[in-house]
Amino acid sequence: MPGRVRRYPARQSNGRTVKYTVISEVSKLLRQTLWDGFDGDVDLTSGSNAPVPNIDAIVLRNPADAATDAGHRLSIWLYQVQQNEYLRNQPQERVPGDDTRQRFPPLSINLFYLLTPFTGSDDSDQMVLGRSMQIFHDNAILLLESAEEPGKGEELRIMMSHRDLRELAEVWEALQQPYRLSVCYEVRVPQIDSLRLEQAKRIGDRRFHFDEDVAGVQGVAP
Repeated sequence: MPGRVRRYPARQSNGRTVKYTVISEVSKLLRQTLWDGFDGDVDLTSGSNAPVPNIDAIVLRNPADAATDAGHRLSIWLYQVQQNEYLRNQPQERVPGDDTRQRFPPLSINLFYLLTPFTGSDDSDQMVLGRSMQIFHDNAILLLESAEEPGKGEELRIMMSHRDLRELAEVWEALQQPYRLSVCYEVRVPQIDSLRLEQAKRIGDRRFHFDEDVAGVQGVAP
């Protein structure tokens, strides 16, 4: 599957990655990925009436609000967050440099985005949507790079979310807006670190005594 590494580090506070910002960081990464794909496409970015003239035309706002500003041409809106059901029962993790404590497993989530063009022209809307879908198809795997370990980070997978017309219409109904041309995407699996720690359970030492006269092994408690 195609992929691209994005140099977008998570934030740090007192030397520790602030992992509760991961939702915001993922949204910004998607926005930057879209613009990197648009940039240089003269049909979409050049000229006084360019559909997507600059990165500021791509906004992380719900489409109803974004459409009120003529400078906004493409909305990528986070409309739903779900816990990932397959990663709910992960084991606790050892705290690096501290064998006496364990950290509770991270919260693994799926993010759902609504991608909506509003260029003022049906033809341009379809071009912008088609190019956006092409960009996400060609960058189906992204890396949200760690600020602590450059080159490493969370691998994110972008995929189209299969929503039928009725489900999409319900989203627009919730916005109290008429239906617009749009498509849904799902991002898996960002993780929010837990700050909850507990003492690690110690495993007692066990010594074994081998008796040459007895076949087998006798376990002797310390």
